[in-house]
Amino acid sequence: MNNQPCFIRHPDEIPLEVQVVEHSCDTANTPMPLGLVCRSAAMLATGQQVNISIRDNAHTPAITGQIEWCRAHQDHYELHIRFANDEHAQRMRMFEQVCHIRYYRQWVQDQQGRTLSEDEAALEWIAKYAALFPSNNL
Repeated sequence: MNNQPCFIRHPDEIPLEVQVVEHSCDTANTPMPLGLVCRSAAMLATGQQVNISIRDNAHTPAITGQIEWCRAHQDHYELHIRFANDEHAQRMRMFEQVCHIRYYRQWVQDQQGRTLSEDEAALEWIAKYAALFPSNNL
């Protein structure tokens, strides 16, 4: 079994909200083996707790993670975010699948000129990419 952490790359085209949590959340000594890589306009400190969401989706479940590292990269910062428990790692994975489906829908429109409904995009993306989407045995 591979114990190396795996990080899902958030699509840059889908704006992500990463907000620092002022109160400390319970954190596990051993973070989950699945994390998130994303862009940020702001530098965040290693160890800070953050809430993750997308701007136009009020129905996103609370996803809380911890900054593993933050590095300057051209005109933005790259964040590695880890999750303290299986519940938040699973939420993040499901959330990211939705983001990747949204990106796929837009890509199909831009590159192929096909307009897909959300359901059609989801069905196509699942058939093509779901088996390749990281889970790291969550």
